Amino acid sequence: MKFPNFFSSKAFYILTAVFFAVILFFNANSVALRNQGNSIQAGEVYTATVSNVPIEVKYDNNKYFVSGYQATANVALSGYNRLQISNEQNADTRNFSLVVDLTHNEAGTVQAPIKVEGLPSGINAQLTPNTLSINIEPKVTKEFKVTAPVAANQLSPGYSVASTELSQETVKVSAGENTLEQIQSVEAVLPTNTVLSSDFSDTVSLRALDASGKSVSAQIQPNHVKLNLKLNEPSKTVPIEVKQTGSLASSVKSMALELQTKSIKISGAQADLDKITSITVSVDVSGITETVTRHVHVTVPDGITADPVNVDVNVNPTKN
Repeated sequence: MKFPNFFSSKAFYILTAVFFAVILFFNANSVALRNQGNSIQAGEVYTATVSNVPIEVKYDNNKYFVSGYQATANVALSGYNRLQISNEQNADTRNFSLVVDLTHNEAGTVQAPIKVEGLPSGINAQLTPNTLSINIEPKVTKEFKVTAPVAANQLSPGYSVASTELSQETVKVSAGENTLEQIQSVEAVLPTNTVLSSDFSDTVSLRALDASGKSVSAQIQPNHVKLNLKLNEPSKTVPIEVKQTGSLASSVKSMALELQTKSIKISGAQADLDKITSITVSVDVSGITETVTRHVHVTVPDGITADPVNVDVNVNPTKN
């Protein structure tokens, strides 16, 4: 008989109010979390564009040679995982690669799809372009002599090439039949922006060129050689002048100095050579009373060399 009194008591109403308050609290939080999750999922789609991703072309390179295609593609990535997108942007941490498979194709021009391999799940990729037009030719090989021309703009003013030495004078060049017919020469290439002012010795790359000097796609074996260049410094010939130093002997009235060599070749930087119009040698006449020949060292400014480095001077005294 006490239960009816309990349900109508103040304590019952308080417990009921607390119960429904707890129910409403958890229900509100559940809805809020669910809405927040939906908002995050809908709003956090990360995108990135990776430019110039290399394309690997798979084919029977013992039988065929491929050419005429674009070597890279741009890849637009999208996904919910920012870290994955960032990793795929970086070439050092990238998992995916671009591949064109021609292993079952014969000679001819083909339009082949570019496939994305190794892309992590949850990431989408869109390619530009998504296909390649590729020429497939029967592969042929021919031997070519290597040359090493040096352009005038790769030499400092006044310098010229004295001698050229290559570690390998001939190489084998492989390409398609039609492509190989276009190749006229194979050249050793100095590094870009090289301007020589001294001898050069280093490993350089090789390139195949057509008759107009344009590069032709080909396989060169080996594709690097050691190149040694010896240079001629800028030089010019200038007159030699002689200067008398020291004191005349008491029995001598005057002294005549005569150079056996009238001119001298000097070498050095062109800017330094331009400042020199003659070279002067000094002869000390102290104590000379008879005709003699003095062997005199030629002194030149720093950075300049002389040939010869010594000259002979005839010294003829005139006595009182």
